[in-house]
Amino acid sequence: MIEINLHNSFDVSIDINSISDLSNLILNKYDHISGKLNIIITDDESLRKMKINFFNEDVFTDVIAFNIEDNPFEGEIYISYDRVQDNARLYKQKFEEEFKRVIIHGLLHLCGHEDSTASEKENMSLLEDKFLNKFTHSVIKG
Repeated sequence: MIEINLHNSFDVSIDINSISDLSNLILNKYDHISGKLNIIITDDESLRKMKINFFNEDVFTDVIAFNIEDNPFEGEIYISYDRVQDNARLYKQKFEEEFKRVIIHGLLHLCGHEDSTASEKENMSLLEDKFLNKFTHSVIKG
């Protein structure tokens, strides 16, 4: 079982058990059976600074994932609450669906998937859709 630690700086009420189920569903599929995952929900500016510091890109992004260790598995996913809200409006999605999508996206990065090229982006999107369709539980309380 992957231990999930959630760090939430916003007033959105997250169902940690559901997030744990989603994370374990995906990570177990890629043979990550035990370990630790930190999910940090923060703001646009924090992720923009991380993009500058770690990727030398001055852009806003919705999610950044860091694979800390492979064995035992340890990873971190940083999510911009601001980007998730904006992208939900932009793509005419419910906040929860967009939030689940960025979690899945981050998990897929931790499992080795990339999205640098058009074909990689298309593959990631197909995998996101697959897991969104498979995991229908709510990750937001209320």
